[in-house]
Amino acid sequence: MLKKITLILVLASFQISAFAQQTYHLDIKKSKILWNNRKTMGGHYGYILFNSGTLNYPAGDDPKDGIFSIDMNSMRSTDHTEQAQNEKVDQELRKDGYFSIDKYPTATMIVKQITRIGKSSIYKVSGDLTIKGITNFIDFTATIKKTGDVITATAQLEIDRLKWHIDMQTNPKSWDPFAALADHVISDKILVSLNLVFGK
Repeated sequence: MLKKITLILVLASFQISAFAQQTYHLDIKKSKILWNNRKTMGGHYGYILFNSGTLNYPAGDDPKDGIFSIDMNSMRSTDHTEQAQNEKVDQELRKDGYFSIDKYPTATMIVKQITRIGKSSIYKVSGDLTIKGITNFIDFTATIKKTGDVITATAQLEIDRLKWHIDMQTNPKSWDPFAALADHVISDKILVSLNLVFGK
């Protein structure tokens, strides 16, 4: 009898835990990262897709945390009208001076904290972004809305490319004025827009 009661209590605790927090999964077909470096001469823009993503959402509460895997092989530029020109840019972006995609095909974002701002649908999001094996802390604001079993999240932010060694120089040399000039032609800031859709 005691064993039966213990089993019932254990099962009940699992059910309460499952009810207390729901994990929503990123719809990778509807979600996208848009990147934009048009601020300066020679800038480009395009998109990146996800491998996967989850968002933990306690029942009756605000979203808590999450983790995302970004498919760097999916990075595409879309600023040229001719596809051949876009493909040329894509090949450049794969190189070591940019995103070293052959070495680092996956980037990750571990969201550690999500905090609502007032009573709005705007949240402060903070966590660790890893690109090229380099991890840096970032924070930004996002609009997060829950409608039934669907969650949408949108955000606009800037990341400093130099923190992840996206500096155009495979082996930076202080005495190389041409490489330094080319590096300064492009803005240090990459504009990023997030359009995310989650479901159970």
